[in-house]
Amino acid sequence: MKKPSQFAGWIQRGSGKAGNPFTCWLPAQTGMFSMFILRRLFSGIRMNPELKTAIRDLPDNAVIVYVSKTKSVFEFLCYYTRYMQAGLPYPQLGFDYNVRIWQPVGRLIRIVIAQLKFFFRHFSFRDPYRDGFIRDEIDKGTTAFLPLVEKRDFHRRFIKSKTDPIRHLIYIQQTLERPIFIIPQLLFFSNNPASTWPTLTDIFFGSPQKPGKLRRLATLFRKPGNIFIEVSDPVNLKRFLDSTENRERSTTYLALKLRRDLLSQINAHRKSITGPTIKTPEEIKQNILTGEELRQFMVTHAKRRKMTIFQAHREAMGYVDEIAANYSPSFINLVHRVMGRFLNTLFESVTFSPEALSAIKRMSRKGPIIFMPAHKSHMDSLLLSFTLYDNHMPCPHVFAGKNLAFWPMAPLLRRVGTFFVRRSFKGAVFYAKVFSAYIFQVLKEGFNIAVYIEGTRSRSGKLLQPQLGMLSILLHACFEGACKNLIFVPVFIAYDRIPDEGSYLHEISGGKKSPESFRQMLKAKALLKNRYGSVHLNFGNPLTLNHMLAEQGLTGAVLSSKQQNTLCRDIGTRVMNAIDRQTVVNPQSLVAGALLSGGREIVSRKELTFRIEASMNLFYAQGSCMADTLAHDHLSAVESTLYYYRGRKFIQWVDAKTKGEVRQDACRIVENRRNALDYYKNISISHFVPPAFTAMAILEKDAFQFSAADLHDTYRRLQDLFSEEFNPDPIHPPAYIVRKTVKAFIDNAILVPHPVMPDTYNLSSEGFRKLVFFAGYIESFLESYRTALVYFAKNRRNHHNKAKMLKKMLTIGNRMLRQGEIRLKESISKANYDNAIDFFTKNGVRGSEDEENGRRWNDNLVHYQNLISR
Repeated sequence: MKKPSQFAGWIQRGSGKAGNPFTCWLPAQTGMFSMFILRRLFSGIRMNPELKTAIRDLPDNAVIVYVSKTKSVFEFLCYYTRYMQAGLPYPQLGFDYNVRIWQPVGRLIRIVIAQLKFFFRHFSFRDPYRDGFIRDEIDKGTTAFLPLVEKRDFHRRFIKSKTDPIRHLIYIQQTLERPIFIIPQLLFFSNNPASTWPTLTDIFFGSPQKPGKLRRLATLFRKPGNIFIEVSDPVNLKRFLDSTENRERSTTYLALKLRRDLLSQINAHRKSITGPTIKTPEEIKQNILTGEELRQFMVTHAKRRKMTIFQAHREAMGYVDEIAANYSPSFINLVHRVMGRFLNTLFESVTFSPEALSAIKRMSRKGPIIFMPAHKSHMDSLLLSFTLYDNHMPCPHVFAGKNLAFWPMAPLLRRVGTFFVRRSFKGAVFYAKVFSAYIFQVLKEGFNIAVYIEGTRSRSGKLLQPQLGMLSILLHACFEGACKNLIFVPVFIAYDRIPDEGSYLHEISGGKKSPESFRQMLKAKALLKNRYGSVHLNFGNPLTLNHMLAEQGLTGAVLSSKQQNTLCRDIGTRVMNAIDRQTVVNPQSLVAGALLSGGREIVSRKELTFRIEASMNLFYAQGSCMADTLAHDHLSAVESTLYYYRGRKFIQWVDAKTKGEVRQDACRIVENRRNALDYYKNISISHFVPPAFTAMAILEKDAFQFSAADLHDTYRRLQDLFSEEFNPDPIHPPAYIVRKTVKAFIDNAILVPHPVMPDTYNLSSEGFRKLVFFAGYIESFLESYRTALVYFAKNRRNHHNKAKMLKKMLTIGNRMLRQGEIRLKESISKANYDNAIDFFTKNGVRGSEDEENGRRWNDNLVHYQNLISR
């Protein structure tokens, strides 16, 4: 790796002879006045920090050649000035450039004299290619700049046989030992995509993507911050020439291939930032409705319904209007400015990994990105789109339920890329076909899409089970030829304080969900009175469809419906597992879990500290993602969170008197706020599920010595029991997870390996307390499932619909809590009951007729709960 100080050596190489007779070379000092002008012109232009990383990763002896798509003296001078200011290798040598006006006066006079002398002797001017000047400068290590396309490029190379700079560069590399690295450069005046309908300003002054001279200067003087430089992946020219497919090729072919590859790379990079060309809504609608598959369906549909084809067309157009976004880059730009202030008002910060986002941006050059975020709040879409746009990526088309398509939000949301879909396609075959055709067109255009794989917002804080309908439609569109690949990006989103908290607690306790409306939106202005801490966006590693097909040996195969369904489930499970791995533990979640696990009303300060330290040691052993405040100083973060929870009346300090001194020795959890704490506990519960299951398996052994193999069966039973609650690892079996968790327990001083017997462990003196604490994370779920079984024992099969069943279970849960049959108020949860119904229904418990089966499950639940509370 190069150190920054080495950049100076790169810059000094190839400064050249002051008297070389060519204006394609700029000295380091062009004169005080010239440098002053250039620095004033270009100092406001932003640079991608990845450039420094890209240069540091190059070999010590590499020669850098920057390339741009088109020839532009403006770009040459921009890179020359900005890179010099940043202490980076800056281009001094310009292939096919004549930079006369910026030369020092003395040097310019010497160039004129030298060229005139040569002309009178040879009746031609000196050529930097024929004279070997370009080759000598590259050999010295001079950083160069080369355009790939010029206005008269084809005429010059193919008609007049002038030197092709790319071919000349290849000639140089073939005779040069040191490698030449080509680094594509992109200069953006706007990150808006091109449009198929230019304005009058675009016609006269050039588009924002390719401005004319006047518009370029206007932007440079008025809004220099809008201009930014992007750098694409470097190309090793030596490796390119030495590759098997290029080794025996002619220089002409290599020049054509290299130019084509670089142009494709630059175009793909530009598209990854601006997005695809924007078409009019009418054009998109026409493309959708004239698609072959939909046209054939409309003919069949019209015959079946005994209507004319034009009536079928009208119905289809109505569905498109109901669904489609009306993507407007100018409106997105306006919203971006407003959203910056809005988010700063609501949140202290939005944290994410720039490196992860850069990796996603690179992957987006290979196909549409399908962002798959965890769904916590209505704010998720705004935060995701804002973060992407703020980091030079296009806003994705966002999947939203039709319940959000109310006036005036629907037209506004459509303009930022939101498209609306009904909650169910049941009985709406025609609608489903039109929706699939719309998704096909969106992918074909090259737009990124954001899909909430859970299907709805999580009211409990933890991840829900994946809903695969939208994913299935995306896969079908890809297999039908809408695009060559799909890149799935798992995204974890968490809030220090959830803006939707009040409505979630109301719903999870049995309250009715208020429908979204303009009136409800006006009530939401109360949100602006509060601050909600930090928001954490964690982007997981991209999963590519082509890679998954290759893993299963299905590349190029025509998949049957069964194979597509299997693939869909596999992708859904992998995405959910990846989101779990990206879950960020914040202080609010850590403290909530430490307070609730164990089911006590009062937790002593000593016990709370014990639980916090046990959790932190577990996080470090597992390599869990933690919020910066927690990773840097968890003690201060915990104190701040306790103060915050006390201010919100989640907890109360219990004072104790010792020798006349009052000390806050314990905290009491306010009973009617336990559900709120449970929500925050569940945000990071995925990090505690393997430890909780493993701890329960060890407790069940009721022995201070055991082998890891003894734990596998219990772990598997618990994983099956809570298969509707927690997404299992699709790759690693329980034996692997148990082994990994046991290692974390050893690091946490819970277990001690036996000195002689392999795969055998002893429980430490402090280990038992920690095991009970970890196992306590699933106690509320055990009580919820017990409550569900009470309902099934008292009611016959199909006696109530699901909504009525949930209502009855809430009533039973409250009665059991009052009578002391259960002890955790947070177990009275509509979300838990919903999952319990699904689990028991699948496992043969549907009513009082299944009494024996239900009793067996209840005995298991009581057994596990006794292990925690004994």
